[in-house]
Amino acid sequence: MPSRKIFSFTYVLYEENNPLSQLLAIATLSPMLVAFGLGAAFVVTRRVAWAWALAGALAVDVICRILKDVINQPRPESSYREGPGMPSEHAAFSTFLAVHLSLWLWSRTRCRVPLKIVGWAALNGWAAVVVFSRYHLGVHSVAQLAVGAVIGIVAGMLSFTLEGYLGDPWLAKVQRSLDRAWNYLEIEFEDYGESHTD
Repeated sequence: MPSRKIFSFTYVLYEENNPLSQLLAIATLSPMLVAFGLGAAFVVTRRVAWAWALAGALAVDVICRILKDVINQPRPESSYREGPGMPSEHAAFSTFLAVHLSLWLWSRTRCRVPLKIVGWAALNGWAAVVVFSRYHLGVHSVAQLAVGAVIGIVAGMLSFTLEGYLGDPWLAKVQRSLDRAWNYLEIEFEDYGESHTD
């Protein structure tokens, strides 16, 4: 039988018989689910804004991986994870999306203010839980989480600003090209109540 190795990408250890620890283990995996959700939102809606948010979050993740190799600061001694831990990718990824999407929600979404506040609280609450989960699970120090969070916050503001700057001249052209390609491929979704018979 060939030797086996743990798939560290999703490897999480939590405190047995502790429901809070189990929930935090799920929270620590949620950035992967959110990334797939952003990709799915882009495919279904064909809105470039979803792809822009996902690309920004992935870029932040890559930057953190590079910084980890350069800084080479070990994780806490009690950590079950190996390798460097400064800065936390999870903290950067989740705070990036919370900031970027909160700004997008606040300035570019038309809805009642209470709904915007609920959305803002949900996004930032999710990011806070992800960051705390990494501390609870013992895979990052407070400093590693703080640096990751600062990277995510700054990158989220920069990404939102850059998206606004590029929106009309460049991203609008990308959106029109994408819409033309979708129409050329003749891809349509059937809504409830519609029936097409050929």
